[in-house]
Amino acid sequence: MALTGLMANRADAGSIALSVDLNGVVIFTATSSPPDQSVSAVLTAVNAALGSHGSAYRFTALSAQSNFTGAADGSLQTTFQLNTSGAGTTAAVLSIDTVQIGFLSPTGPEGVAVSTAGGSYNTASGSLSYTSDYQGANTPTLVFPVSDTNSYSGTTGAIPIGTIPTGYQLSNHFLISLAKGPSVFLGGTGGIVVTSAVPEPASMVMLLTGLPVPLVFMGLLRRRKAKA
Repeated sequence: MALTGLMANRADAGSIALSVDLNGVVIFTATSSPPDQSVSAVLTAVNAALGSHGSAYRFTALSAQSNFTGAADGSLQTTFQLNTSGAGTTAAVLSIDTVQIGFLSPTGPEGVAVSTAGGSYNTASGSLSYTSDYQGANTPTLVFPVSDTNSYSGTTGAIPIGTIPTGYQLSNHFLISLAKGPSVFLGGTGGIVVTSAVPEPASMVMLLTGLPVPLVFMGLLRRRKAKA
């Protein structure tokens, strides 16, 4: 029974779908093969697709991963690095989307989701935003100003999500728009984590103090029988 309980906490999930689109047009897709909970874009393929659409964006890294089996929480993370070294313009809006369904842990009546994003950029100007979603419902969007050289980071904090069903879905969405220029670089990581809400200390005390009551009651009955 103990082993069964431990196995139930695994955060197994389905395949990860990673896609890149330019001005709303999907130009590249990649999918992980279970049980591998990660996927990396073939850079030559995605950069060739960007070039064929007249974009100066070029990726030097693009991947996504979720937590492996054995973890009690569900998480999905996307990482990218890109520059504007290619021919063409960067007036187009670049979107990086990651979706995964089939998370089996955690489940329960109460849960919270936390989204975070962070990274750095160099001699860049433009805009960058990150949004995640749980079961198709967006968390607050994290918007970061992109100007000159800097690092960025932000979090939504814990967001109550209510009952967590079996087989829930997580998603990540980066939206990027950069002006072309020499030595323009932008990199970052964004992720969402779903976890079960921890009972409040007061609730735990009530639970712990309530557990021995049946045992005490049985003890009193035994004493009365012994006296009789």
